[in-house]
Amino acid sequence: VSEVLGNATDPDVEIRVAAIQFNLPYEFSPAALAEAGEVPLTVDSQDLADREDLRHLNFVTIDGETAKDFDDAVAIIRLEKGYRLWVAIADVAHYVASGSALDAEARNRGNSTYFPDRVVPMLPDRLSGDLCSLHEGVTRPCIAVEMKLSAKGEKISHRFVRGIMRSLASLSYEEAQAAIDGNPSERASPLVETVLTPLYAAYEALKIAREARQP
Repeated sequence: VSEVLGNATDPDVEIRVAAIQFNLPYEFSPAALAEAGEVPLTVDSQDLADREDLRHLNFVTIDGETAKDFDDAVAIIRLEKGYRLWVAIADVAHYVASGSALDAEARNRGNSTYFPDRVVPMLPDRLSGDLCSLHEGVTRPCIAVEMKLSAKGEKISHRFVRGIMRSLASLSYEEAQAAIDGNPSERASPLVETVLTPLYAAYEALKIAREARQP
């Protein structure tokens, strides 16, 4: 007997069995955990020096109600004829140096594996659940693309930047839709006119362009 997993009816044990069956790395190496523990919890001025400051933009994340991590955010500016749309993702490379123990763990895992009530993450929770998550009201390093769209949803231009951003709110899909339908939550209410309505308008424009392309 190499390991006792526990009672076979325990959901935790079922997940461990699945992890073992499919060779999913369930635990991180001590070296990777040590590196994760040394990552600063806040972004300092040196981190900001070579990044474009996007904290003035009205970024929000919109995810499922049970989401634990917030990987991507969107911001919108309505133009006279079209939209300026930003999409930002957490800049994981800011925390994971090439050739490090964390890098080796991530390469070995390849991706996070999702179970009904939990995830076997690609990186330790200090990173995957916190520092690499675009939490509401917290400054985070990001990689972002700025796209200029016409009123008909045609992309006029785009550019990529390494930046820093701060999410105004972590909304759920249901919360965003309810706000558009005229029943905003207390958190979504201030964002209806400045964020959600133009986002939905940009979506409608992009839908026109998509239908014209006949994908």
